Amino acid sequence: MLSKRGIYFALLFLAVFGAVLGFCEEPEAVAEAAEAAPFDWLDYLVPRVFFVVSVSLITLGMHLAKKGYRFNIRPIPGLEQMEEAVGRATEMGRPSLFCTGVSDTAHPELYASMPILNKIATVSARYRNRLLIPVCMERTLTLLQTTYEEACKSIGELRAFNPTDVRFFPGGQVYFAAASMGYMLKERPAACFYFGYYELESLLLSETGQVVGAMQIAGTSQLFQIPFFIAACDYVIIGEEFFAVSASISGDPKLSGSLYGQDMVKVIVIVSVVVAAVLASIPTLGPIVLKIAQALQK
Repeated sequence: MLSKRGIYFALLFLAVFGAVLGFCEEPEAVAEAAEAAPFDWLDYLVPRVFFVVSVSLITLGMHLAKKGYRFNIRPIPGLEQMEEAVGRATEMGRPSLFCTGVSDTAHPELYASMPILNKIATVSARYRNRLLIPVCMERTLTLLQTTYEEACKSIGELRAFNPTDVRFFPGGQVYFAAASMGYMLKERPAACFYFGYYELESLLLSETGQVVGAMQIAGTSQLFQIPFFIAACDYVIIGEEFFAVSASISGDPKLSGSLYGQDMVKVIVIVSVVVAAVLASIPTLGPIVLKIAQALQK
């Protein structure tokens, strides 16, 4: 069996090896390309170097987290209000609702929302508050049911789990949105949580939550849907904050370490932009900086 360090180095080697080998072509194709245009080292190296650096930093962050180093994640208002929202619903004698939108098994947002569901289901079970979970994609039904059940079981409140509250609405996106709106008007949840991959149903669901007077907290990485959530929800977790909330709640060192690596990549990009802006003002270096920028765009 490989050690953890061996696994990290093996992944790094595969990333470097893939970056080089993935772009190799047959000798005839290479010869034809060489005749068509001269080989440009900048176009070849810049994106591959950036890829290797990004993978290395994310791997380093995960390795440091596994070694016990703890990365601080700043407080996020929406995260801090989740328990208060469930408590409010309990006091009003009304259920809570958790929805992942049209998240499917191919969407990373679905898996990032599972630690959030686990937390909300745990709080709901502790307060004996009913939790409603409308489901759009049939392939996610088992995952949502299992997460809900395990959360109740973890605090010894398995009686709080009701499998019929995880309700699948077939027919696709529009039918799901219409059925969920009717479900909300019937059950009148006092706390609504929208986390996952959202499209047109973001405004439909959140506006229905406004109609029933629910306290609403939403989060998605789909920036086109953020304005609709901001217009209708009390708290909105914007863009990449969604994944930070997931890492903060789960306590998984691999998730917090990968966040550290991604943040380091962003710092490098910002510093590179500033340095490139300065160097581009120098006549002799301007064309080179422009070529590097164009290579990164590719």
